Amino acid sequence: MKVLVFGGSFDPVHKGHIAVLKKALQIIKPDAAHVVPAYHSPFKAKSPTPFKLRMQMARAAFAPLGKNIIFDDYELRRGGKTYSYQLVQYLRQRYDNPEIFLLVGTDCLNDLHEWKNPQYIFQYATVVAGKRKGFSEHKADFRHLFLPGQFPKMSSTRVRAHILSCGAVPEDKVVPEVAQIIVKNDLYGLDVHRWLKAHLKPNRYLHSIKVAELCAILSDIYDVPVEKAVQAGIMHDAGKGFSGPELIAFCKEHKIKVPYFEDICRFEPALLHSYVSAWFAKHEFGVKDKDVLAAISEHTLGSLKMTTLSKILFVADISSKDRKYKDAFVIRTLAAQDLEKALLYAANRKLWFTIDSQKWLCPVGIELWNHLVKCAN
Repeated sequence: MKVLVFGGSFDPVHKGHIAVLKKALQIIKPDAAHVVPAYHSPFKAKSPTPFKLRMQMARAAFAPLGKNIIFDDYELRRGGKTYSYQLVQYLRQRYDNPEIFLLVGTDCLNDLHEWKNPQYIFQYATVVAGKRKGFSEHKADFRHLFLPGQFPKMSSTRVRAHILSCGAVPEDKVVPEVAQIIVKNDLYGLDVHRWLKAHLKPNRYLHSIKVAELCAILSDIYDVPVEKAVQAGIMHDAGKGFSGPELIAFCKEHKIKVPYFEDICRFEPALLHSYVSAWFAKHEFGVKDKDVLAAISEHTLGSLKMTTLSKILFVADISSKDRKYKDAFVIRTLAAQDLEKALLYAANRKLWFTIDSQKWLCPVGIELWNHLVKCAN
């Protein structure tokens, strides 16, 4: 008896998943095909998306592919992390002497030897994968099968980042049935966009989207997780809807720590929006990542200990595509080539904008400038 098994977080299911399972069903012609959403993948943090919703998305996406598909909650019933060899064990116990085909993504095919108890997998299952464009195949010393053709280069991470950055489900990557579940349940940042639309002016909301998009581009160049970059970008101005007095009152009420707080309150309270935005990211949107929260806090004035993510957001904020002044293009172009030089240029422009406007210069911005000049020399 042929048994195909396809496991994954499916967070969310995208068209790449559908294409590879469809082809596997056509080529292998299994008697049963188990789709097994992960409860907690051994290779990832536990998904905040409830198992029930990920199973719903799997059913909506895969059910039309065949009547012999079994939507298996095995990992939910086990709880905790489940390794692939345990999935193979489970199928061997469920069926009498099955011929098992384990469908995996090409991005993990070359890492199979590093999985838990890989020899058990190689002994009792044939590994099946679909090649994506750019895949570099290593010589495999275990039973394996490559499906014919090439498959879309997609990832659930990229789909989530896209939704969080622009507030819409990408039609070219997600089928309508799955998109409906995402929208109905406000998944992957759609709730954040709804909040931002209600609390920011339209041009400020658009700016947030453009900053998030540029953060995503720069994150690829400088090897920063795209979801962290997009998170920082879309939330960085959440506090911009407050007036100066409201920002001051909010910081005092919630005991938000701000350097040079008294001076900022007196001379330029609008600068407080960065710190208030970080508060909203943590307490309203549930962001726990310290790098993301620090980047949001630092996106206006910077700091002497900026991470790569902080630098990306600082630069993206001043050079996003909605910025119309001439230097925005220069900074944006420079950022794609040398982040440190772009940071220096951006800090320079911010200082000149402040001076030209005859506004107070916060010592944090001056300290950053002196620090960058020293590093550049």
